[in-house]
Amino acid sequence: MTPTVLRDILTQIRQTPEAPALVSEGGITSFGALGAQVEAVLAWLQAEPPSAPVMIHGHKEPEVVATMLACMLAGCGFVFADRSNPIDRIARMLRVSGAAHLLHAGEAPALKGAVSVHPIPRASQMWQADGCAEALAQDADPEALLYVIFTSGSTGYPKGVPIRQRNFDAFYAWYGEMLQQIAGQGLPPWQSGHVNHASLAFDMGMLDLWPVLALGRPVVMLNHRNNIMPQRNIAALSAKRDQVAVRSWFSTPSLLQLMCTDPKFDARTLPELRCFFIGGEAVQPSLIKDLWRRFPEAEVRHAYGPSEGTCMSHVHSLVAGDLRENALLPLGPALAQNVMRIVDSEGQDVPRGTPGEVELGGPQIVGGYIPADHPANRAFFHRDGLARYRTGDLGYEDAAGNLFLLGRADRQVKWNGNRIELDEIERAAHGLADVQKAACLPVREGGQLRDIVLFVQPASGAQLTAARCGEALAERLPQSMIPRDIRLLEHLPVTVNGKVDSAALLARLAAPVPVVPEGAQRGAEADRQVQYSDNPLKT
Repeated sequence: MTPTVLRDILTQIRQTPEAPALVSEGGITSFGALGAQVEAVLAWLQAEPPSAPVMIHGHKEPEVVATMLACMLAGCGFVFADRSNPIDRIARMLRVSGAAHLLHAGEAPALKGAVSVHPIPRASQMWQADGCAEALAQDADPEALLYVIFTSGSTGYPKGVPIRQRNFDAFYAWYGEMLQQIAGQGLPPWQSGHVNHASLAFDMGMLDLWPVLALGRPVVMLNHRNNIMPQRNIAALSAKRDQVAVRSWFSTPSLLQLMCTDPKFDARTLPELRCFFIGGEAVQPSLIKDLWRRFPEAEVRHAYGPSEGTCMSHVHSLVAGDLRENALLPLGPALAQNVMRIVDSEGQDVPRGTPGEVELGGPQIVGGYIPADHPANRAFFHRDGLARYRTGDLGYEDAAGNLFLLGRADRQVKWNGNRIELDEIERAAHGLADVQKAACLPVREGGQLRDIVLFVQPASGAQLTAARCGEALAERLPQSMIPRDIRLLEHLPVTVNGKVDSAALLARLAAPVPVVPEGAQRGAEADRQVQYSDNPLKT
């Protein structure tokens, strides 16, 4: 028998073929149309069964989703490469995954080397459910590959995270039930659409997609190029409201902060939207308050989980008491079969309330990265009969077992003889009333730390300058931690996955730093030379 999530999707295809499955720029794709495309790809795969994952190249076209589903049903799995990826990264992903076949939507990528490139097969006009019925009857190997997520991590080179059927089954067992409860009792599935904004090359794209389809709910696919254009996203969410209404949302806080710059992002425009999942980055209490003001009846769930742990391990429904000023937001305890430890550098448990590294365990943990000799595989091991993973995330556990994240272990730098946590600087900046968003980044040359830069997006209407920001930080941080280079930007750029785009921010540093405006106030420390944005705001 196929894994639960795939079996449930096939059941929806067979039992509700007229129901909406995907909403994209091309319109609405029904479950039946999705099934017809799955059958076309299955026929192509069965003609020459691949021995390695198939690379799929495209964006969020319905045929891309169908091809992913067909590859999982065929037992070969897939690697997805969004067309926004550069060719050299795609080529490395091909080499690491061992994929010999590439199926593409739209224009084929200009690849060289031993890879067979084909357009995604076209579906027949009539859907007979033959291929899907055959797939439904097949037994499944729990060790069979579903897909490979590629992540760069600290090395800058992509490494693969292979997700197997048993991993995703363990995740779907509890997350699917949670999504079903959110859908609401007595509502038809079309009134329970779920928003997908992340690239399908990331785990957030996968958790948006398969569990939602398995429940018969439609997925609303937002285009990446609209990540920084909330008005276009609102239009896309509203365009088909009479056919598909949005009930739930999962995104990074960065994307939601951008959406909240548009006054129309509220319950008057999207009255059915009742649940936000937020994760992937640090979440500020001010954002939660803004969401509750805009969507008074909505629930906000704070989520956490690395790709290596198959999407998520923690989800906590926030309440007003969680939003203490400048306090970290709780993530709750590990859910379902996931287990968590907070450990020191020797892998020993630390007392509750003491910071340490987050270690996760359970059936959602993957077997390791590909290539198998990647040095980061030392983070995977077994203990007490469970697969374990040292996440590299720093946090602590309170007396009730709730997780609080402090940042990344690899975000600690040594600057002017002092050890500095960049995440602590960001938290201090986020605590300022005039700051909407902040990102603190190290600047390196030849592997050596040259500088620390704080990028700041002021709150709407704030009269903020870099000097005032530095002075306000001096009330919260020691002088040794206050960046000498503070740059104000109208918006912090985001990646296709909705996270702050660190590479784009650092690229701005190549431009000459403007002259400090005449009369600008200096920071509290005489030798701290505050620098100004190369795109300064008018205040």
